[in-house]
Amino acid sequence: MTRPNVLLFLSDDHGQWANGCYGNSELQTPHLDRLATDGARFANAFTPCPVCSPARACLMTGRTPSQVGIHDWLQEAEPVIGDFDWLAGEVTLPQLLSAAGYRCGLSGKWHLGRSHQTPPGFDWSFGLPRWQGVHTGPYTYHLNGEPLELVGNKSALITDYALQFLDETPAEQPFFLNVGYIATHSPYQAETHDPDLTARFADATFRDIAPYRPHPWQRNEGLAGASRLLRAEARSTLQPTDQQVHSSYIGYYAAVTEIDREVGRLLARLEECGQLDNTIVIYTSDHGCSMGQNGFWGKGNSTRPLNMFEISTRVPLMIRAPGQIAAGQVSERCVDHYDTFQTICDWAGIPVDGSRNYAGASYAHLLDGSGQSDWDDTRYGEYGDLRMARTPSHKFVKRYPDGPHDLFDLEIDPDESLNRAGWDEFAAVQDRLEQQLEEWYSRHEEPTCSGVKVKFQRTHNRHEAWRDGKRERRGLQVYEK
Repeated sequence: MTRPNVLLFLSDDHGQWANGCYGNSELQTPHLDRLATDGARFANAFTPCPVCSPARACLMTGRTPSQVGIHDWLQEAEPVIGDFDWLAGEVTLPQLLSAAGYRCGLSGKWHLGRSHQTPPGFDWSFGLPRWQGVHTGPYTYHLNGEPLELVGNKSALITDYALQFLDETPAEQPFFLNVGYIATHSPYQAETHDPDLTARFADATFRDIAPYRPHPWQRNEGLAGASRLLRAEARSTLQPTDQQVHSSYIGYYAAVTEIDREVGRLLARLEECGQLDNTIVIYTSDHGCSMGQNGFWGKGNSTRPLNMFEISTRVPLMIRAPGQIAAGQVSERCVDHYDTFQTICDWAGIPVDGSRNYAGASYAHLLDGSGQSDWDDTRYGEYGDLRMARTPSHKFVKRYPDGPHDLFDLEIDPDESLNRAGWDEFAAVQDRLEQQLEEWYSRHEEPTCSGVKVKFQRTHNRHEAWRDGKRERRGLQVYEK
C-alpha cells in the first residue's frame, strides 16, 4: 500500500478570521487560499485549549489536557520545565507514523518539553529551544540536538530547514513533516516584523477587526507597555494608545503575509519534485488570537479569569488531499485538533488503540462524500480549571468550583457580548450543557492529570512545584487564577 506524505503546518496564534479564504477582505493569502480551493476548508474548526502547549499536545496525542496533564503553556526557559519530556507515556502522532514507515521531521515550534532535542518519533528536527524570542535577529536553534547560531527571519529559516528535510528524504519513503511558524505570536508591533511586508498595510483600514472596546477582564498581552512583569491588577488597567493599536494591526497582518509566503515556498518545492499530489497538506493553528476583538489582545490567557471566547478557540483548517477529498469544499461541521489527529491516522492507514480513550474521530468521511449523518457537532474544551461545552447554538463555560460561569446564545449573539449564565429562561439549556460537560470529561480525564483536580500552588505569580501522581513529574506552569 502506498502511503501519502503528510505536511502539517501548525502555526502559533493564527486566528481563523485572519485569512483571505475565511473572508478577510484586506489580507491576501494566495497560498493558504489555494489549499482551500484545491481541497477543503472547515468553517467551524476549533482548538480544545486556547493556549499553546496543551493545544499542541491535543493534536499530537489525540487526548485531552486532563488525560495528558499539560494545562498551560510551558515555561521552557526554566530548566525544570524545558528539560522535561511532558509527553512521556503518551503515543504521539510522529511515533505512530514512524512505526508505519514514515520519515518524520519537525521544523519550528514544538513547545512540549525538550525542544532542544529531537522529540521521540522524529528522525530529524530543527527546533526553537527554551524561549522562541522575537521574529528576526540572532538566535540559537538546534539542528538534530546540536546548537546552531543563525541570524535572520525565523519563518524563512524554518522553511529553509524544512526544505532541507524534504531534500534529504528518499523519494520512495513517505514523510511526515510538521512545520511550526511563530510569526503571528506576539510581539505584534509593526517594528518587529519585515518592513517590506508592513509597508503593504500602511494604508489598510483594518475594517475586518471590530473596534476595540476594553473588556473588564482584559490584560492586553503582547501590546507595548503591557509587560508580563506587571501585576495582573496593573495590566488590567492599561489601555493601549491609538498608535499601539494601529501598529499591532499592521504587524499581525504582516505576520500572516509572511507565513503565507513561506507556505508557498514549500508547496512550490513539492510541486517541482512531483510530490505535491501525493502529499496531504494541512494548515491549522494551535489556537485563535484576538487583535482587540472581545476587548483584549491575545488568547485564552489574555483575560483574568481565563476565557474560551470564539476569537480564542476558532482556528483555520484548510486541507489539500488529492485523491482523498474533492476540491472546493466548505464544511460547516464542527471539528477540532482531536479529530485532526484521528484523520491523519486514518488517511495514513494507521489503526489507533481504542484503549487509550481518544477524544476525537476521523472527519475523512465528511469530505469524501460517504456520509455525515453520524457526526456530533458538540465541541469540548478546557484550560486549567475552566471547561467548555459548545453546540452550534449555545456555549457553556464552567469555572470550577464557584464560577463565574458563561452561557452564550451563539445564534442571536455570535459576538458573545451578553452572558446569560444563571438566567431563568436559559436554565434548561445551561443544565443540559453542564450535564453533557460532566459526562464527557468523566470519560476523558485521568484523576492524576485532571485540570480540575490537580492543585496549583502560587509562588511569585506562578503556580509551581505541583506533582503529577501518575508520572511523578515536577515543574513550573504559568497558570494563574
